[in-house]
Amino acid sequence: PQGQANKFLKTSQAKAQLKVIKASDSSKKITQNLELGIRLGTPVLLENVLEVLDPFLEPVLLNQTYKDNSGTVVIKLGDNVIPYHADFRFSLTTVIPNPHYAPEVQVKVTLINFTITPDGLEEQLLGTVVAAERPDLSELKNRLVVEGADNRRKLAELQSEILFMLSNSQGNILDDTKLIDTLGVSKVTSEQIQAALAEAEKAEKEIDETREKYVPVAFRGSVLFFAISDLSLIDPMYQYSLVWFNQLFVNGIGKAEPSDDLQQRLTNVNDYVTYSLYANVCRSLFEQHKLMFSFLVCVKILMGESMINLPEWRFLLAGGMATGEGHAVPRPNVSWLNDKMWVEIINLSALPKFNGLDKDVSDNPEPWRLLIDSTHPEDEPLPGRWDDALDMLQKMLVTRALRPGKIVPAIQNFVRYHLGQRFIEPPPFDLALAYPDSSPVLPLIFVLSSGADPVKVLREYARHTGMSDKLESISLGQGQGPKAEKMIKEGKEQGKWVLLMNCHLFQSWMVQLEKEVEDIEIDKTNPDFRLWLTSMPSKFFPVSVLQNGVKMTFEPPKGLRLNLRTALTQIPDDDFQATKTPDVWRKILFALMLFHATILERKKFGALGWNIPYEFTDGDRDVCLMQAKMLVDEYDEVPWKVLNILTAVVNYGGRVTDTWDIRTIGTLLKSYLNEEVTRDGYKFTSSGVYRSISATDRQGYLDYVSELPVNASPEAFGLHDNADITCAQNETFELFATILKLQPRQHAGGGKSRDEVIADVATDIQGRVSAEFDYESAVVKYPTRYEESMNTVIQQEIVRYNKLLKVIHASLKSIKKAIKGEVVMSEDLEKMGTSLFNNQVPEMWAAKAYPSLKPLASWVNDLKDRTNFIQAWFDEGKPVTFWISGMYFPQAFLTGTLQNYARKHQLPIDTISWGYEMVDESFDQITSPAEVGVYIYGLFIEGAIWDKTVHLMAEARPKELYAQMPVINLQPTPNRTKPSTGIYTAPTYKTVSRFGVLSTTGHSTNYVMPIEIPTDKDEAHWVNRGVALITQLRF
Repeated sequence: PQGQANKFLKTSQAKAQLKVIKASDSSKKITQNLELGIRLGTPVLLENVLEVLDPFLEPVLLNQTYKDNSGTVVIKLGDNVIPYHADFRFSLTTVIPNPHYAPEVQVKVTLINFTITPDGLEEQLLGTVVAAERPDLSELKNRLVVEGADNRRKLAELQSEILFMLSNSQGNILDDTKLIDTLGVSKVTSEQIQAALAEAEKAEKEIDETREKYVPVAFRGSVLFFAISDLSLIDPMYQYSLVWFNQLFVNGIGKAEPSDDLQQRLTNVNDYVTYSLYANVCRSLFEQHKLMFSFLVCVKILMGESMINLPEWRFLLAGGMATGEGHAVPRPNVSWLNDKMWVEIINLSALPKFNGLDKDVSDNPEPWRLLIDSTHPEDEPLPGRWDDALDMLQKMLVTRALRPGKIVPAIQNFVRYHLGQRFIEPPPFDLALAYPDSSPVLPLIFVLSSGADPVKVLREYARHTGMSDKLESISLGQGQGPKAEKMIKEGKEQGKWVLLMNCHLFQSWMVQLEKEVEDIEIDKTNPDFRLWLTSMPSKFFPVSVLQNGVKMTFEPPKGLRLNLRTALTQIPDDDFQATKTPDVWRKILFALMLFHATILERKKFGALGWNIPYEFTDGDRDVCLMQAKMLVDEYDEVPWKVLNILTAVVNYGGRVTDTWDIRTIGTLLKSYLNEEVTRDGYKFTSSGVYRSISATDRQGYLDYVSELPVNASPEAFGLHDNADITCAQNETFELFATILKLQPRQHAGGGKSRDEVIADVATDIQGRVSAEFDYESAVVKYPTRYEESMNTVIQQEIVRYNKLLKVIHASLKSIKKAIKGEVVMSEDLEKMGTSLFNNQVPEMWAAKAYPSLKPLASWVNDLKDRTNFIQAWFDEGKPVTFWISGMYFPQAFLTGTLQNYARKHQLPIDTISWGYEMVDESFDQITSPAEVGVYIYGLFIEGAIWDKTVHLMAEARPKELYAQMPVINLQPTPNRTKPSTGIYTAPTYKTVSRFGVLSTTGHSTNYVMPIEIPTDKDEAHWVNRGVALITQLRF
């Protein structure tokens, strides 16, 4: 994908008059060049082919030659029969980084992997840096290499000639004067060549010794390139070519601060090149990936210096495999150390450097509490000997175990310490800095995210540079191709700027776009011409354009304050005096702007904010403002109800698809659109930081906004302070999951190979996961009966779990065999091995399993508990209390309970709904079944707690993200009327992600049921808090 093969073929076959064609060329051009090559015996190179090859090439690939009537070797290409020259050679290259060619293609060609290796690149970069720093040495080295090759060739020719003459000599050799003369000449020539080769070797050795001094720079360059080469796995738009990197590397060598001291000079070059790469790549990364990139660069550099322990690095990204069962060291009996933290400590203690950590925490837990309670645990010294014994990365492992939400600041500290402050402060978006890197042949590409529009910024820059009259734009879509081609043609001739917007919407034209860019010839194009492209991330965007173009990400403003500020600056001054009651209108205007910023920013809290992350746009806000302005102007009294419905249900509601999100947006809006809003000092949030003010113009509102906090606290969104921890933890999990995608299949470290680790994990899981249930016995023991629907429930549960258990056991056997080489390592088994190594649930298991976000170690433990629950039900009969979290499909259990009640009382099932009662006793204290309905346990509550002393919902405790719910008695009740006050209806989900899709049964894959929880607060308070019940956590 770095163009190495093209370069090699063009250089090595230049003398043979290599013909180069591209897959994007017209069929006519490809056919003509191919026919010419076959006739004349000249090599042909077809560049940039895709994974599917044109059937037209079939005869050439299969070498379908035959002799015609005259005995000439010919080949049929299309309708033409062409004489086939024996010297003809055909090569195809692709820029796809990891192409998958079907077996029927592979048998027709010889596949060669030209992907550059770290050592190969280091050697190339060493040549580059020596050529720049010591051109005299570089030139001498190149001359010696050529001369050496030439001398060796002459020597081989002489030897061949002597052997030929000896083998063909007649009679006595001593009488053959020609042979003797040739031997004499050969001896002299050979001695001269040998002397020249020895001298060259000596000179080369001296040169190599000098070159060796520059290896650190070449090594750093190689490390940096491989830090960016796989970024496309994260986002298809993160593509960087070797040519682009080489240019950056050479520029860095030229611009780095000179020094007479070689070591200092090398340090200066390394520092300059590293930061130059960081700044250039950051420009094309989305905000969420910038710190990850800094960390990755930092770790790659340290790995190159052998300063990173691989098992520790793996633990940081994926956690450990132990589950804490049967561990020798007891867990300390303290409330602040939860199960997850303790399991992480046990896993950490298995690493050599952390030996004894579990015992230390168990014997003396109090000093560790400071880390748990500290607002900045990443800056706190570790208790006892651990602070001196561990380096920065190892301390980060402790932070991951005890305070995962604080990993981001810990990473910032780590990068700051090793690379410097500037590597955690990405340069701001600046078009003026990016433009000089472009040229008529290198387009500028805006990579968009939802809600971002760079056109305004570009028009402003065009005005500033005097190009506004020469800027032409078109939004791509069906039928716009010819217009775009015409604009590019005119732009090249007249030196215009051509802007093609929304390339992702015109997938079929992308091949043509690639051709248009390839066809730009620098000497035939006006130097002022520039091609500007905008696109959302898309895997169809041409790779060659991405790799060489100047990429810039463009994102909407982040943060409540910045969002409000941007929105206010977009509204004309006159709008603040509009309508017949400007005072009322201004307050509604500001309230709607604040509401828009709030619902946008709630996304960062994950499922606590919205079940589905919606992409609300400025257009949604502007329509609401337009309607509100009209209603305020046309009515004597503001129709608040109409305004609420239009905004929440019609305008924003059109995007909101989740039932519970519809409830959230409607409830949130009531705080922003009500009669009280028109009063000065009305508080939008309980703290009063965000309030209605009496400003009369835009500047007044801008002054107020500039006083607001830069980072809004969760209460600004109606959430509990714990939401910040949830947000930080989500960021950590996302960061590590992203870095895991980029990890090579390397040696596991710690004395075990990757394959040994996978085999050990597979054996461990085989020993812990139970065998399949005996379905036949279940059908006999629990037959389908009209009066007992629970028999059908257990049958269905066994069928579902058996499908999963079957796949697990079969795949574990297969992967162990594949590792030994007894069966083929298929793509599915390869993926499974990677998942087992990374402590992730393999895709083939997840496809047959219930929704879960747990890492593999916890997932296996959870599966074991679930199968034990079903086995106990099978062995001992229907349970007294039901572990609802242990059921594969809890909806069937709930329906079965309603059916039992309906059949017992001879009532229509659609007249029965649920009543709810919270029970004080724990599930193991209850000895007899519920009189009405069933007892369920195993639920957790997020965003609040259940206070059993007052039997009401209460605010969550600090740092306690999830709390256990009591046993709940689900009571089927006929013709029940839902209470209008005193309860909060909490949705129940299987996982904390809360997002599910509708399955073929008509049920969501994640949502289970609503449960009413008693409360003394208004329901809106808990709706804004995002409170929900969860059947299983992340750990």
